[in-house]
Amino acid sequence: MNIGSICQRRLVTIERTNSLAQAATLMRERHVGALVVTTSTAEGPRVDGVVTDRDLVVGALAEGLDAASVTVGSLASERLVSVNELDDLGDAVAAMQASGVRRLLVTDDEAQLVGIVSLDDLLAAYATEIDGLAKVIRSGIDREVAETDVAPEEAPAPPLRVPAIGTAGWRP
Repeated sequence: MNIGSICQRRLVTIERTNSLAQAATLMRERHVGALVVTTSTAEGPRVDGVVTDRDLVVGALAEGLDAASVTVGSLASERLVSVNELDDLGDAVAAMQASGVRRLLVTDDEAQLVGIVSLDDLLAAYATEIDGLAKVIRSGIDREVAETDVAPEEAPAPPLRVPAIGTAGWRP
């Protein structure tokens, strides 16, 4: 599975000169946890960084910054970390580990921004893979049961009493 198949391609951008309050409002309105920070240039918008909901809380609110007057550009992470949309999930995990970020920009072969992938996106993709593996195990068990001539017991198992165990001697 590659990053392009799981990344969010609906990018929400904000100019670096906008306020933190405007960023928070935009995040709420668009239901996103990160904004791509841009600067207008003669060639068009240029990616300057990323600002996250965590940046707003930990970097601004907790510091007592005035969200109406502080600009997004002053808070945005300028260390851009990206992966190619053809990279696999492991490459994204390695990039997140190496850089200490929870979101990565996703680019195409021409280094154009095409999406963003979050830790949540990766967890969901891995969960789907694990669910598939669990179904493999279950179908194998079901096949084995169907191939045997042994009928399941008709009578319920007798109740089994478990002696009370105190926590004093218990060890994990």
